[in-house]
Amino acid sequence: MSIEQLTYIVEVAKSKSLAAAAKNLNISQSALSQAITKLESELNVKIFIRSRAGVITTREGDRLIEKAQNVLYSIFQLKKEANQINNFNDSLRISLIPGLISPIVDTYLSFKEKGSNLKIEVNEKASLKIVEDIKNDEIDTGFIAVNKGNFDLVTGLQFTPITEGKLLVYASERSGLTHSNKSILPDVLKEQQFVLYKDEYVLDFVSNFQRLFGPIDIFFQTTNLEIINKAVVEHGAVTIGHDISTKFQHPTLSSKRVKALDTGDLFDTSFKFGWIKKFDYKLSEEAKLYIEEVNSILM
Repeated sequence: MSIEQLTYIVEVAKSKSLAAAAKNLNISQSALSQAITKLESELNVKIFIRSRAGVITTREGDRLIEKAQNVLYSIFQLKKEANQINNFNDSLRISLIPGLISPIVDTYLSFKEKGSNLKIEVNEKASLKIVEDIKNDEIDTGFIAVNKGNFDLVTGLQFTPITEGKLLVYASERSGLTHSNKSILPDVLKEQQFVLYKDEYVLDFVSNFQRLFGPIDIFFQTTNLEIINKAVVEHGAVTIGHDISTKFQHPTLSSKRVKALDTGDLFDTSFKFGWIKKFDYKLSEEAKLYIEEVNSILM
């Protein structure tokens, strides 16, 4: 008995015709007939009754064909699993909070130079969206920010903290805010024009600030860091971002022209940053080594 023979009898039962089944299987009708006859002889069971009107399955044949379908489906699942294992060994889908593309890509290029077969797919997204993608199996792992207020965000998932940080205000020389080393005062911050990245934590910061000190002037919101950087440097706007992100993002926000400003003790803006994935998802050894290299830069 072979997989081909099981495939043949399932197709004949479906087509109800040796000629049609042979055409669908891309073999000769005589070869198909001989294979079925050989299987019937081996099993000592009559599977089909052949006539000029076509092919009819016997009662015993119906039972065998049902079993054959189950076997073929199991083989299909086995091949699918093997394919996933092969993909698992050399690919990694990652999403991360904005501003961390540089260490991700630089580490990957270094890995490739060493002969690694690892392939990565990288996207920048807000933390909540990354968690959603993990739960929907759209990515393998993600790098997110979690604060005390929403630690339940990672409930049921494996969260591995890597470092800590906070939200800061970023301003350029044009804003007139970069000449002092003190925390920026709420009254001064209220007078600024804001450009914001669409991130749940940034928006929470703004919401809390406006609740305590009144409305602020929000020029625009976007997920385009290039536009935010340009507005800060060239137009004197201010923005809000994670300190870890600004260490690695666009050169303008890490240059002497832009300064990070602490907001003091207005409210808690501290975060834990780390990797998140499903508990039962196993990363390949190559992927683990890659992430360890990235962590050495982020920490």
